Amino acid sequence: MSTAPSLAPADLDRLEALLSAEHLKDSLTLDALQGFFCAVASAPAPIPKEKWLASALGEHAFASADEEREVTDLLERFLEDTARELASHRGLDIISYPAEEGEEELAVWCEGYLLGAALADPDWYSAGEPETVEELLFPFMALSGRLKEHALESGEPWEGGESEKKLMQGAREVFFDSVEDAYHYWFDMRVNRIPQRRETGKVGRNDPCPCGSGKKYKACCGKGE
Repeated sequence: MSTAPSLAPADLDRLEALLSAEHLKDSLTLDALQGFFCAVASAPAPIPKEKWLASALGEHAFASADEEREVTDLLERFLEDTARELASHRGLDIISYPAEEGEEELAVWCEGYLLGAALADPDWYSAGEPETVEELLFPFMALSGRLKEHALESGEPWEGGESEKKLMQGAREVFFDSVEDAYHYWFDMRVNRIPQRRETGKVGRNDPCPCGSGKKYKACCGKGE
C-alpha cells in the first residue's frame, strides 16, 4: 500500500463533484463507495486495481487524461484511507445521506459493500465457513433490501410490519461490528496467505448463489463481476 496523503473533506467534496458529471453518472456515490471499499479492503485476497476501479466507475469515459488521473488518485486514496481506518480499530466515520421517509438510510452504503464483496477471488463462501460468512453479510443483505427482495422473488414467506422492523433494527445493531469483523476475519488469509477454507470450488456465474436466494450467482451476489 502506498503512503499517499489521507483525503481531506475538501478532497471528498472534489471527488463527489467529479463523479457527479454526466459522463461519470454510472459511478458509485460516496456512501456506496465507502461501503464498496470496506468490502474490497476486507477481501480474502487483494483485489486488482483495474478490477475494483471498473466496478466503482461503471460505464464511463473520462473527459481528459488529467481527469482520469485525478479521479483515479482520489479513489485510490479513498480505498487506502478506508483500509487504514478498518485496521486501526478506531471505527469508521460512516458516510450516508438523508433518506426519504420509509427508506433505509444505510441501504446504498450496504449495496456498495455487497458489490465490493462480489469482486473477491476466491469468493467469500468458498474461502471461508459459509455460516460465518452468512452471519457477516447478514446486516448488509438486510439493510440493502436484498434479503427482502430475494424472499419476495423466490416466493419465500416474508413478514412485514413489526417483524421486519425488528429484523432491520437487529441488522443496524450489528452493522458496525460486522464491518470490522469481516475485515479481521480475512486478515490472515489476505496478509499472511493462510487459507480459511477451500473444500468447495469457485462459484460459477450460472450456478445457484450460495446465499440461498434461489437466483443465479451472476444475478445476485455476483453482480458487478
